[in-house]
This record gives sequence, structure tokens and C-alpha cells, in this order.
Amino acid sequence: MSITIRNYRDDDLEGIVDLINAADAVDQLNEGTGIAELREILYRPGLDPHRDALVALDERQRIVGFAHVELKSGPQQSRFYVHTTVHPHWREKGVERVLLQRFWDTAQERRQTLEGKPVQFRTYCAAHQQERIALFERFGLRPVRYSPHMVCHPLDNLAEPRFPPGLEVRPYVPGQDDEPALEAVNEAFADVMDYAPATLEEMRHWVASPSFREELSPVALDGEVVVGLCLCTVSEDRMRLMGRRDVYVDTLAVRPPYRRRGLGSALLLASLHEMEEAGMASATLDTDTNNPTEAIRLYEKIGFREAWRWVTYGKDVW
Repeated sequence: MSITIRNYRDDDLEGIVDLINAADAVDQLNEGTGIAELREILYRPGLDPHRDALVALDERQRIVGFAHVELKSGPQQSRFYVHTTVHPHWREKGVERVLLQRFWDTAQERRQTLEGKPVQFRTYCAAHQQERIALFERFGLRPVRYSPHMVCHPLDNLAEPRFPPGLEVRPYVPGQDDEPALEAVNEAFADVMDYAPATLEEMRHWVASPSFREELSPVALDGEVVVGLCLCTVSEDRMRLMGRRDVYVDTLAVRPPYRRRGLGSALLLASLHEMEEAGMASATLDTDTNNPTEAIRLYEKIGFREAWRWVTYGKDVW
């Protein structure tokens, strides 16, 4: 059997969604999606899907593989992040290797425009996906980051949130909070490994997406300044595929001067209580073993447990 690799076209969305969901039905990594959510990812600021996304087609022109690359530039270095999905029936047939090679060649070409900074090539998989790990290692990639995927289920027996005195806490208001929230997030994650500052355009695009839930996303303010927030998303397609009503905690951030006061725990607990009242069964999040704030301990104390671990693999682009 042979495959054809070509650039993404707008009419590929449905086939890519079917591919991702078929893969997740086997992998059980909660990566199921729908057309609206995939479109939001592929058309976000800085990503041109017609340039930055590829599909692999079988002899009957069915999509059996998909990959896209994102360039993230931080103050110290730039990184090409490659996301790949291959249909379970086509694994171990070289499809992912071909997609990685195509984007490795792209990274080498585009590297010339990124003068003055080190450049890395990155991709990821779950720690138990041994076939993919073997492929990455043959490709010359090495593990550079470990990210536990954590679950709080069920949402009961939760402690009550206790906020530091003097702060106002309310739900996120799209449009009003976008710029001050972005400032808080970029300051909070400035010392986190691999973090590339987000832009206001990216922030506005994300909070305008159908999955963002402002009613589940509390914001803490000291006067007019956003000092902490917990931003959450809900995917109807993902919940249907998971078989339970789940909220994804995308961002929990506290400005450094307001840490060690219980604000992060209070924001997360407030959000979890809102989730429970909304009829949700669980919450999930991803964190980093090298997070300088020791966020894992906070999550475990509240009731989250590690379900599996993502591993990011990378190598330098020369």
C-alpha cells in the first residue's frame, strides 16, 4: 500500500476529525474533537493551515495521517512544535516518520529567518506509547519535558475556596478582561520552561472560541489589576467521546507577588464548584514536572491524580 502527502485543504476538516477520533478511540488520550474545535485550532493567529498542515492519503484518497507545525518564539529561543495523528490501521507503516521528516525539512528551511536564537524541533506522545517513542528516538529526538495529565473525578467532597482578603473575584468577561488577563498569564509563566509569551490576538481568538466557558473561569482582581485566573474550556465532542461530562482546566495563573497566599488553590476550587453545579462529572488538566511553583502538589491536594504522562521530545535545528 502507498500513501500520498499533500498540504491541507479546507475540505479536509471532516476527514481529519474522523481520523483524530478514530485514533483517540484506541489511544484513550481525551484528544477527540469536532469540526468547529479543529477549525479554531487550525485558523488561530500565526498558523496558516494551507502552509503549516499536511495530510496523508491512502490509495482511495482517505485521510490516514495528519500533522501540523506551530512556531513558538520565546525570548531565549524558538521552537517548531509538530503535532501528528495516524490512523491505527496505518501505524508502524512509516506514515508518521514521513510527516516528521517533511516538517523537519520545513524547520531547517525556516530556521534561516530566525537569526540570533537557538531553534528546537519538538513533538510529543504519551509515555506509554512505546512504538512512537521508538520512532522518535530513531529520528534522533530525545525527551526534554514531562507533563502529567491529571484528573479530578468525581467532583465531590471539595474544600471551600478561601481567597486572600482584599481581592475581588468574578467570572471572566471576554473583551473586558482580555488584555489584563494576558498580562497576568505572561507574567505568571515567564519563568516556566519553554513558555513563549502569548499575544493579544491569540488571547482574543481563544476566548471567542465555542469551547471557552467564562462562567467556569474565575478571575481575581486587586483593584483594576488581574492578579490570578483559572480559564476553562468545555468540548461537547470530547465529552461525548469520553463518555462523561468533563471540563479542561487550560490555564491556572497567579502573578508572582500574589503567590504563597492560597490564591491558586482558591481559584481552582471556585472553578471546580461551578463545574459541579453545572452538572460536570470531572475536570482534567496538564502540568509540568519542572514547574517552579510546584503546581503538582497543589493539584494533588485538591483531588487531582495523574492518569498518564505526556513526554515532549526534541532536538536542535541546525
